[in-house]
Amino acid sequence: MTTAGTESSAAGTSRYGRTRLWLGISGVGFFVTLATIALAAGVPGQLAALETTGTRRVLMLLGFFGIYAVLHLPFDLLGGYLLPKRHGRSHPPLGVYLFGLLRAVALQGLWMTTALVLMTYLAAWGMQSGTIIGGIGASVAVSAGIVVFLLALRGRMADLYAPLDFAGGRQTETGRDVIEVESDDEGFTGGVTGLFKTQHVLPEHWKQQLGDDGFELAIRRREAAFTTGSFRRGRIVAIVFTLLGVTISALLAGPLLGTAAGTIELALWFTLWSFLGLLTLPTLSRRGVMEVDRAVGADVSENTRKLDQLQDDEPRRPGVVETIFHPIPSVENRLANTTPVTGAWDANRTAVYLSLAGGGLLGRAVHCNSGRPALWAFLPVE
Repeated sequence: MTTAGTESSAAGTSRYGRTRLWLGISGVGFFVTLATIALAAGVPGQLAALETTGTRRVLMLLGFFGIYAVLHLPFDLLGGYLLPKRHGRSHPPLGVYLFGLLRAVALQGLWMTTALVLMTYLAAWGMQSGTIIGGIGASVAVSAGIVVFLLALRGRMADLYAPLDFAGGRQTETGRDVIEVESDDEGFTGGVTGLFKTQHVLPEHWKQQLGDDGFELAIRRREAAFTTGSFRRGRIVAIVFTLLGVTISALLAGPLLGTAAGTIELALWFTLWSFLGLLTLPTLSRRGVMEVDRAVGADVSENTRKLDQLQDDEPRRPGVVETIFHPIPSVENRLANTTPVTGAWDANRTAVYLSLAGGGLLGRAVHCNSGRPALWAFLPVE
């Protein structure tokens, strides 16, 4: 694992998870409040008067992302550099970090602006039917296409945001590929990439953290997410949640659909919809984690403790805090669970990743990936 400029210290790590949580609450709260104020003040409708040419239409959408990126910068710096440094966690030198962050933000700007431009022009085509239904249908169709793209190329997206080093590969007993990669972010957990032919992506440095037996157990857990059906349920929940949100947001944007102002309004409504998901979907994801823990048929306690140290390093949490904010149960709650449950593995954080398909502003504001481009595509699942 590359850790140029890393400073490691035990001091302060016990508070790291809670500090990151407050950062996430602040970032999410800021953009939700901003979206609410903009909608209540009728800002999208006021912007419509500026949209006199096709060039201005595209520039308005670029400007929308640009303002978002600038406003997000303080949260990025806190989450990706200042807090890890303050709490003795792995982090690169400031210059290296800023270069990587700006590169990732530029790429995200390219994806989001392209998505918004496509949605605007195809919605305009749909609105030619004379009813809002055509505009809504076109908006949802564009969003569905982006969802397919994001899921099919999730591994590639992760590599573009923060380059990954290929470290090896093999197949599981079920024939599913396991891709071992190395990331500079200690919190990188990988996940599942692919649409129909899925692949497991795991960090190679887990071999040092968990040992060979622990690493094999981690692969078995990922396989258990498939055999229990929890992965399939989680993906369905994330997709349905995203497309339903785009449908409702397009309906609320109303007659403005097919204009840059209408697409911006859709994105603002979708941001509020994403916030609703952050409050409700973690419960399904926590149940999915516990379902997989029980199904793996082995003691996962040692792996759970070690991997938690690479994340929030918060083995215990108050029940209310966990219920609202955490899609992965604390170590204490995971190991104490003895009741069979059925959940939707990674539903919450897959929905966060897919929020790009609706122009949502919360995709990199949550506590686990704020300021950490390596975790923008693969939010932690362990």
